[in-house]
Amino acid sequence: MFNYVRSINILCFAFVATLSLSGCDSGEENSGLTATAVEAAFTIHPAVAGQGTVLDVTLYASRSAFEFGATDINLGEGITVSTVTVMDGYEAQATITVDSDASLGMRDATISISGSDTLIGDGFSIIAESFIISPDNAKLGEMVEVSILGNQTEWIDNYTWGSFGDDVEVRDFTVLSPTQAIATVAVPETAAPGLKDVSVETGPDVVKLYNGFTVDRAAITAQFSPAEGYQGDEIEFTLAGVDTNFDLSTLVEFWDDGGNNSDIGVLDVTVMDANNLFGRIRISNAAKIGYRDVVVTVGGEDILIPEAFAVLDAPPDLTDVAVGTVFDIYRSIDPETGELYESIVGYAYFIIPLDPPCGGGGGAMGDGPQPYDVNGVFESPPPGDSEEKDCPDAETVSAGDYVWYESDVNIVTLHKDVISSTNQIIYYGQDLTLDDYRFDQFYDLHTQGDPDGIPEVTLEGVQPTVPGDYYFSDPTFGGNLIHPRTQTFEYWWGSDTGAGANTYPAAFFSTSISGTLTNGKSGFAGSIPWDDGVHSYTPEQLLQLESGPVSFAASSYIEGPEFGLPFSTVQTNQSYSVLSTSAQLTLE
Repeated sequence: MFNYVRSINILCFAFVATLSLSGCDSGEENSGLTATAVEAAFTIHPAVAGQGTVLDVTLYASRSAFEFGATDINLGEGITVSTVTVMDGYEAQATITVDSDASLGMRDATISISGSDTLIGDGFSIIAESFIISPDNAKLGEMVEVSILGNQTEWIDNYTWGSFGDDVEVRDFTVLSPTQAIATVAVPETAAPGLKDVSVETGPDVVKLYNGFTVDRAAITAQFSPAEGYQGDEIEFTLAGVDTNFDLSTLVEFWDDGGNNSDIGVLDVTVMDANNLFGRIRISNAAKIGYRDVVVTVGGEDILIPEAFAVLDAPPDLTDVAVGTVFDIYRSIDPETGELYESIVGYAYFIIPLDPPCGGGGGAMGDGPQPYDVNGVFESPPPGDSEEKDCPDAETVSAGDYVWYESDVNIVTLHKDVISSTNQIIYYGQDLTLDDYRFDQFYDLHTQGDPDGIPEVTLEGVQPTVPGDYYFSDPTFGGNLIHPRTQTFEYWWGSDTGAGANTYPAAFFSTSISGTLTNGKSGFAGSIPWDDGVHSYTPEQLLQLESGPVSFAASSYIEGPEFGLPFSTVQTNQSYSVLSTSAQLTLE
């Protein structure tokens, strides 16, 4: 299916020229050029409409042809022409109504002027798709949310997008259903007033609402001061408007290309009168560099001040750097073959904590499993604060081209990498194996040093590894394991050195079976067993989980000491290491 606009340009009566020759007998050549009159060529715009719509079409003539009170157009069955208004000899406008069941496809159009008809073959087209919008107008300097209701449309979120014509910015377009969408539309003060065509595009499929949106000549204007500020600053601002009607409900926000950006927080706003207010803002120390549009909401109207404020880059504060280190083993068991897959992960980073803090983090687990050999069934922690997704990416600092972990038995080098999506620096170990991860060690962290960032430094004994290795001997979790909930689930683990994972007393060992609880919520049966190589979950606990696929997980875990860079006030960094194993089974 496709949509298009065809402008029909029909030359009703072609220019005809004749050449007459005379005086041949005398050998003298006389030429004369005679021509017929040139008739008008007509154009219809738009030359397409959707079923069940009302719209205005414009008729154009290549020469003066339209006559006041004597011009009409016929677009065939299913289309009613309610009015025809002649603007002048070259232009006329017709208001038409297309029936909801009007036949689809091309059709002839007939233009009548003083009883003389001109047929335009395939001059108009009817398509199934159409839409209406509300509101259908905005003032200069205003931002509005437009509801779009489609007819026989098939819009797709994150694929369908809208356009409101030249000079009008679509800040956001969200598809709610195949026939419903919402667009956030911003009209800059520099936009050209007048009618705009609205388009909704889904790949090659384009549906248009011609002259559907009006940019009003009336303007809502405001000025924001100051024009710029540095990351981490707390500054005062003023807003001066014209016919703005500021009141106690006035909301000030800072928008970038992704919409409202919470990396600039408004601390307070004081309204002086309808056209003047002042307040204070706090710029996050990790605020995105560049311009922000200021959006002021008052009385249900959004006032847009494009690129009103710029965030400037501030140098990193090395007295406020936190350190993160990770050195872990992750194993998973293939549920069909029982084959063990393993990856060793090591990385480090140097980060400036967000100021002000952002996001609420994960929820509490409740009591959780308690040592030792005492099982429990628990609801999974609730997700973190929903606003956390709007937090800026904390700034990271370079420590050279590489850093390394060093113990008495080996050295593990971590190479500098930059995460392209966030521009954050992280140091990764490449293709690590168990030859790199040595058990029962405390590694020093060494930095190469960067003259513009973290200098050369050694942090002693900050990264631990778990005391020993372990594997599951029974069950092996292969063969698509199925276990009745009415029977005890017993599992055995150990290593080449004997039963258990050698965790206690420096580290500890935990297991869980996760799925859906009988109350419909996500949850798990969990335990911190004695590390003696054998433990079990009882039918009473298993019956609190719904039958079906579940996940089994076990991990040994060890924490390192608190530490910090010698020049940083952050001295509460703490590393850890885990050896985790995950498997799948089915409870019935």
